Amino acid sequence: MATTASLSSSNAPEHVQKHVRLLSATITGNEARVRELLGTEKWTTPADHDTLRQALAKAAIKSGPAIVCLLLDAGADVHPRKEKDVSPLCKAAETGNLAIVKQLLEYKADPNWRQPKSGHTALCSAALRGHTAVVKALLDAGADPDGSRDKADSNKIGASDGRTPLLLLASEKSSKWNLDIVSLLLQKGADPNLRDSTRRSPLHWTVTNGLLDFARCLLSGAYGIKADPNAAQNRGKTALHLASALSNRLDFVALLLEHGAYADATSDGRWTPLINAAEKGHEDVVAKLLAAGANVNAELSNHMTALHWASSNGHEGVVKLLLERPETNLNRKDQFERTPMICAAERRDANIVQLLSPARHAHKLSESAREASKKFEATIVDFGEFQEERYLKDTVKEKKLQLVFKHTVYDLLYGLDEKTGKPTVPVLTKNIKWQPHFRWIHLPANNIAWIETLLAKSFVETGHRDVEGFKALGKCFDQEYRGPLAHAKFMRPYCKRIPNERIEREESSTLGSVREQMIEHTGGLSQIPGTESTTDQSEHNVGKSDTKKKTKSEQISERHPPRQKRNKGHPGNPPGTKEAKLQSRQSSFASSEAFKQLVTHGKMVLYMPFLHYETDDRRQKMTRIIEKAREGQPPSPNASRDELLIHAYMGQHLHPRRTLDQFFYHGIDTSKRDIDQVVYRYCRDYRGSEELKLFMVDQLWMWILGGDTVITCFPQRWDQPKQDPLNMVDGIIEETNAKTRDRIQSVYDLAMVITGRCAGMFDRHRIDEQQYQFLDMFESSIGNVTDKESQLFSKFNKASEKAMAWLKYARRNNDEQYDEKFADDLLNIHSETMLLAEIKDIQDELNIIDEVLRLQSSVLEKLQLNIEQELRIEGSRKITDLILKDIKNRYQEQMRLITERHHDIERMCDQASGITMSLTNLLDLKQKHSNALEARFAREQAIIAAKQGQTIMVFTIVTIIFLPMSFIAAFFAINFEDWGNRLTMSYVSKYMFGIGLAVSFIFVAAAFLVEDISSIWKASLRRFWKLFSRFPGRNSHQQTQKNLQHALHGLSTTSYNEKPGTADGASTAHHSMSEGVEARSRGSHGVNSYVTTAAAGSAAPAARISLERGRYGQPRLGATSPMRYGGRNMSTGRSCERAPWTRTSFDGRRPRFSADLESGRERSRERVRWSPHSEYEE
Repeated sequence: MATTASLSSSNAPEHVQKHVRLLSATITGNEARVRELLGTEKWTTPADHDTLRQALAKAAIKSGPAIVCLLLDAGADVHPRKEKDVSPLCKAAETGNLAIVKQLLEYKADPNWRQPKSGHTALCSAALRGHTAVVKALLDAGADPDGSRDKADSNKIGASDGRTPLLLLASEKSSKWNLDIVSLLLQKGADPNLRDSTRRSPLHWTVTNGLLDFARCLLSGAYGIKADPNAAQNRGKTALHLASALSNRLDFVALLLEHGAYADATSDGRWTPLINAAEKGHEDVVAKLLAAGANVNAELSNHMTALHWASSNGHEGVVKLLLERPETNLNRKDQFERTPMICAAERRDANIVQLLSPARHAHKLSESAREASKKFEATIVDFGEFQEERYLKDTVKEKKLQLVFKHTVYDLLYGLDEKTGKPTVPVLTKNIKWQPHFRWIHLPANNIAWIETLLAKSFVETGHRDVEGFKALGKCFDQEYRGPLAHAKFMRPYCKRIPNERIEREESSTLGSVREQMIEHTGGLSQIPGTESTTDQSEHNVGKSDTKKKTKSEQISERHPPRQKRNKGHPGNPPGTKEAKLQSRQSSFASSEAFKQLVTHGKMVLYMPFLHYETDDRRQKMTRIIEKAREGQPPSPNASRDELLIHAYMGQHLHPRRTLDQFFYHGIDTSKRDIDQVVYRYCRDYRGSEELKLFMVDQLWMWILGGDTVITCFPQRWDQPKQDPLNMVDGIIEETNAKTRDRIQSVYDLAMVITGRCAGMFDRHRIDEQQYQFLDMFESSIGNVTDKESQLFSKFNKASEKAMAWLKYARRNNDEQYDEKFADDLLNIHSETMLLAEIKDIQDELNIIDEVLRLQSSVLEKLQLNIEQELRIEGSRKITDLILKDIKNRYQEQMRLITERHHDIERMCDQASGITMSLTNLLDLKQKHSNALEARFAREQAIIAAKQGQTIMVFTIVTIIFLPMSFIAAFFAINFEDWGNRLTMSYVSKYMFGIGLAVSFIFVAAAFLVEDISSIWKASLRRFWKLFSRFPGRNSHQQTQKNLQHALHGLSTTSYNEKPGTADGASTAHHSMSEGVEARSRGSHGVNSYVTTAAAGSAAPAARISLERGRYGQPRLGATSPMRYGGRNMSTGRSCERAPWTRTSFDGRRPRFSADLESGRERSRERVRWSPHSEYEE
């Protein structure tokens, strides 16, 4: 107003003052003044029109309809002319002035005009501010319900960010607008599926802003177009993704699912709505999605599931909901090898860890798996000092060192006390009331599912703190090999130490207390075998008191210790006899407490193959059940525990037992090889009353968990008999109780005993029964083959002698009295090949056994090194040496036994190799002898054939002689009238013998000269063809030249003149040798021509060329040419020198020049080409 007043009162031009007065009157709403200015003044100039437009824009906001009507009547333009101007209609719509809007629309104002900056139309402005009547008026006037489209960019809709009126309404959190506007827009055809620049639809924005009614309106489809509930924005998220991730959006989730939203839709990274809800901990949303059938095991690109996220973020309620689904996979691992339980353990959430422990989910087992685990028994052995209920001599209590328990696998893995909620069979020794020093747990099958559950149970019992160690244990299962065949599932030989996360300084800080406990329990280090009475004075353990000088009285007391008091008993007994006995019984575990603190509680994993056996009947049963399970057939009604185990776990977790061939040839079907084992054949052929046995290769899986738990897995026999002398578990328990060996003092001693028992299963000194001495069966088989080979050689010698005798008498034609069956003995090699195949099988199986021993040696060596590394703690060398000494002794004993077996196998392999060589030589001798014999037989047959040929020739000659005479005699015998009665002997004989003998002589001569006659006939035909081809009427001289040119193409005379400084010569000159070329016929040699050059005194090449056609229709060299039969030298010139001229072509088409001429020995050389212009003379 101040500016307008200043302009009006200034000395501005009249038209400017007029414009100012109009704008001022419009802003103030002075209708009379506006009417006066418009009525008295003329508004015709461009500046006037611009002022009228500006006044109209201001009137649309601040004035009433009357002033707007005056301005419009005065010619005010309803459309802006400048870029920054705003349409009066947009301003009127923004203020909600319906009358002005209608006036502007009556004067053709564009309802789809867009503001330059925001891109909003009048419809957008009215809708955002809730002016329902204005929106209706604009829509009735033809406003685009989706906002106008930019013609330059058809993909750009509505506002500058791509928002339509519906998108603007949905994206606004304020509630100025109402659903009536939404209904109007949808009724007029607004598209609810159009997207903004981020590819969000109105439905996305309603979920984000919590506009449930708006979303329901969009999804209802009442006006013909329904919003797509599965539309995805630029990151692939649907409205259900957004509703699942946001809190208090359960109604939206239910609404979207009701209208067909896909519960398993995936966004970038393969996120699903369920994973979004689980990550945020929205229990109600998770329950709703699970009820809608969402995949509970869906994975992200990093393999995390909803259970992973719920466990990682501590959402216990969500975890419980997910676990209620029977298909929830608890063992799924992400890219960091973490299961949901490990994720919870990393967060130190004990409740979720307990919930996720596989030991608490027995209900997820299949019926076969549950029954199998209930029928199989696990063996548990506790090592320690356990009080027994009987006494010896009233004063000393007898203590047991082992307690053996048998529990079902189900109770061990899944058993829970209903009252306390604790496991029925704990894994760790600290959870056992009788407090053993360490425990050994054995599972009777190589079942990964069982061992994973047991390891997880142990991890939970330890307080789930060593997460990295538990992950490393799971990583060790990567050594599994999984092939397509049933037996192609095994663990590669492997031994690894997994160190504890304990800090090194914490280990060194416990050394002092460890030493004190060792001294306290053992009565001083001097009582421990192999130790000295002096203490370790290492720099890490020397205290300040050690540096003080001892007093004289202390030194004397150390030199003269007090005498021990005599205890009660027989006077002859040494002091402390009873205590010594009791101490000797307790010495095996005297240092157990110190040992527990000494070890670093690291872990070890071992996979090792070992040899065992099975009967053929039981192996065939196992094979049939495996094939039945692989075909998907259900188990039989009264299935055994082994059958149930295979049906429950065969596909993924169970490793079946393998034969020798299945162990070595795991990529092929060995069903035929399995029934041809050496042990099987030996039992079948030499021990018919015994069961047929086979060698098997089983797997030992062993885990050492800290210093108090050992877990093993290896299979038992099919339908394990109770009385089995080779029962592995019973053998190990028996060996731990052996009085002849040192007692088991640690888990590492136990580990060495277990591996030693497995590696030495068929030790000769361990098994008394001969039926289990399998290596002796190999030696016996080799001996049998050796004996059979000797018999075959002796038989060959006898047959050879008979053959010599037969040949001797055959010359005298006196062979009737000799039997010719010796020839069959010489020619029949069936026995030799059978023996050779048998010895090859023996060699093959010995090599397989030797491979098993080699793998055992490698694994045991690594085990010993890992134990040494585990026990080697800085500052405790003397203490660890005591423990390692026994470990090394056991290891050396094992390696000695393996080495002895290896030497035995090498010796047997050498014997088998010698027999193989002998059989090969025998076959070679037979072959040579049979060849000689067959040659002799062939010679005899040739002689007989020659005799028969002579006989046939005689018969032929006789037939030739008498056949013509017989014909003539028969001719005279015909009763012709011409003969009359005048035929006499002389008359008939004259013709019969004369003509008959003459004809017979000709044919007899032809029979003896048939080859010569054939050659003469062929020569005559060639001569005839030559004469016929030169006949003047049949072929002209020009045709002859053409034939010669075709026959002799490829031969030319070319002169290469090498220029100085060039390598091969740059200029060439071709010269035809048409002059002086002659062709002479050579009588009986047919059409052979000598071709010579006319150069005087030159030794030109000459060749003989025949018109006989070769394989490809080209002429061959003549019969007299040395090249005809592969010769490489020909006569040249009159000196008849032998010079290399041409060589045969390897393609069989035409001769080539020799290498000498092709490479060139002189600077100028000639290559001859026969010109077709030479004369052909007879």
